[in-house]
Amino acid sequence: MVAVLLLIAAVGTWFWLSGRSNSESNSAAGQCIEGPVTLTVTVDPDIAEPVRAAADRYNATSPQVRDHCAKVSVTDRPTAAMVGGLTSPDWNSALGPQPGLWIPNSTRAIEQMRVPGLVQGAPASVAVSPIVVAAPDQLAQALTKADLSWSDLQRLQRGSLGDVGFGSWGGLKMALPPGDASLAAAVAVGSAVSGSDPLDDESAKSGQVVAAISGLASEAPESTDAGAALATIADSDHAPSATIHAVAVTEQLAKTHPGVGIFRPTGAAPVADHPAAMLTGSWVDKTQNLVAGMFADYLRAPQQQKLFTDSGFQPAAANPPPTPAKSVLDSVQSVLNHPVLGVQSTILIDTSASMAVTDGSMSRLNNALAAVQSTLDTMPPDFGAGAWVYARDIEGGKPYRVVAPTAALSTAHRSELSSALGHVALSGSDTDRTYQTLEAAYRSAGEDYAAGKTNSVLLITGGPNDQSSVTGDQLVSEITGGDPAHKVRIDVIVVGGQGNQTLQNLAQKTGGSYTKVTTSDDMGFGTAVNHALTTP
Repeated sequence: MVAVLLLIAAVGTWFWLSGRSNSESNSAAGQCIEGPVTLTVTVDPDIAEPVRAAADRYNATSPQVRDHCAKVSVTDRPTAAMVGGLTSPDWNSALGPQPGLWIPNSTRAIEQMRVPGLVQGAPASVAVSPIVVAAPDQLAQALTKADLSWSDLQRLQRGSLGDVGFGSWGGLKMALPPGDASLAAAVAVGSAVSGSDPLDDESAKSGQVVAAISGLASEAPESTDAGAALATIADSDHAPSATIHAVAVTEQLAKTHPGVGIFRPTGAAPVADHPAAMLTGSWVDKTQNLVAGMFADYLRAPQQQKLFTDSGFQPAAANPPPTPAKSVLDSVQSVLNHPVLGVQSTILIDTSASMAVTDGSMSRLNNALAAVQSTLDTMPPDFGAGAWVYARDIEGGKPYRVVAPTAALSTAHRSELSSALGHVALSGSDTDRTYQTLEAAYRSAGEDYAAGKTNSVLLITGGPNDQSSVTGDQLVSEITGGDPAHKVRIDVIVVGGQGNQTLQNLAQKTGGSYTKVTTSDDMGFGTAVNHALTTP
């Protein structure tokens, strides 16, 4: 019995001590023995109100994380400013405290900011709003009824709204204020023109895409703020004569302005998906990082999602939208900032014996003519082209002859150029005067310079087998010492020949391309011709 009594006493003591230990642990946790921790959350102003409301709810639960009393503090700053701040070596204190969680307006901003190792995992959306074209209600309805694509916008911008029954309004007058929505619209235009979604590097740099985005940007009315543009659009009494008829904005923002209609072009469906990016910079400790993940999940919970939908947003996206790479976004932004209305190129075609070699079923010359013609057929009318042929002595003691002048590709000029190329034949000369011809073409391109376009000279040769009186050094000096305000790019394609350092130097120094191919009877040659004639 003594042994039994001792056993009962020991068990009772163990339970008492265990209970006391748990009580003390709970008391210590309740006192947050590790102290307070604050997570700074920086959000785009368009979503600040619902995020602040969610943060208030979260803080009211007195959350404890790793024995810390956690708190969330929300700051709003424009996404573009944050991209600049996070990519700068020195933090700009005007942006407020460095955040542990950043919610920009779109995944595009995450790509633009992309700094290796700064973002943890794949940021997930907390709320969505489609990017739309806002316009006066009657115009928005007409654009919707016409079932227009993003690619149609630049045509209406540079032309007339007559196609949709608003001819008295003139062109579209679509503003492109700095910001994510304008970038998203431009990317959508590029995708519609190229058929590439998401837009890739090759498509973004193609002449067709650059020309389409440039056409939209070059005629865009002056505007620095989307809200001000919407206010102008909402003034329906002055709509026909207004300075702005349309602007790309989020649907959520457009709906806050009575009298503004919404047009969703067919094709790509860009969105502002507001991803929650957990940052892992030196200013974020492990506890703050943990709080960031918990708060991001909290924002996506049904109770908090209602805060966003009540503010005009759609629920968080289940899957991230297809987003172009940073290099693509940078290319598109560069075109928006500095529109280039296509390429104007003078094409020099070697007709000496080096182009008589048979590649496949045709001569190099005929393959070259076919590649040039094929590319010209796809070039927009804003682009310009002309053609010269050259060898050693062709016309009046000159080594070259202008078969079609360099001009915009109107229907008439396109027909003239096609007919002229159809009559080009080999000259029978064993040698050529490439340098003299190139010098003359460069001078002519400078004299007939087309403002707003990339002016270029494309040389297609099977050599060169040059017997010019102009030396390579003289040619380089002449061309590189030209008028800096009238820059002319030189592209060189050598078909089967040896090429030389002079031509390579000229291409490099003028920002052009230098391509050597072994045959004219393959895709590589056709691609090189297309690239030279369509890449601004």
